[in-house]
Amino acid sequence: MSDFTTTHLEAAIIDQSAAGVFSGKAYAFVAVTCGNEWQLGVAVANEAGYNPIPKTFKSQREAKEWAEGLNRHIGRNDESVIAIICSTMGGRRVETV
Repeated sequence: MSDFTTTHLEAAIIDQSAAGVFSGKAYAFVAVTCGNEWQLGVAVANEAGYNPIPKTFKSQREAKEWAEGLNRHIGRNDESVIAIICSTMGGRRVETV
């Protein structure tokens, strides 16, 4: 499968922005509801909540596609994404070393 950030310029920009803001932290991209739309967010391991990204979508499917593509780009598999998301809700803490 091709790298999501090579086929979507906006995804590449979002990726680079997140890499700078969350440097040194374990994070994952997530699709979140935003009223009647969906948007991207960044979940940071062991930090409550998520950080919204001002990129909206009309469907959950499209938002999830972007989140999954960005997560693949940064080397996150489904298991690591789930662990990070759970840690943001007061669940099991994630080892970030």
